[in-house]
Amino acid sequence: MRKKSTYIYTLLAVSLLIVIGFILNIPIIRNNALMIFNFMGNPWVAVTAAVSAFIFMGKKHYWLINGAVAIIASLGIQYLIISHSAGIVTIIGRAVAFLVIVYVLNLIRVIFSK
Repeated sequence: MRKKSTYIYTLLAVSLLIVIGFILNIPIIRNNALMIFNFMGNPWVAVTAAVSAFIFMGKKHYWLINGAVAIIASLGIQYLIISHSAGIVTIIGRAVAFLVIVYVLNLIRVIFSK
């Protein structure tokens, strides 16, 4: 399977899961999706994710590197900028928002590269 197809099918599956979660009012899906969407609008998360996506763009372990950067950036944003403690759900949610932005930027790059 081509990379473009994999990216699009993954986007379709996750979008369908989120839509079903909202339609059936499944609280865990709805609340986490809203939290991630709110974190994606944070300029600190968006800018660091975009910079990370472009810096590590040809590396062998791209997603592993970006996953580590997402956790480090999430912890840094939480404790250095917001400056109060947070639970694991908030930190993981911010890291997932970081990875979603990286994913969307990669999807755009894959679509327009060929």
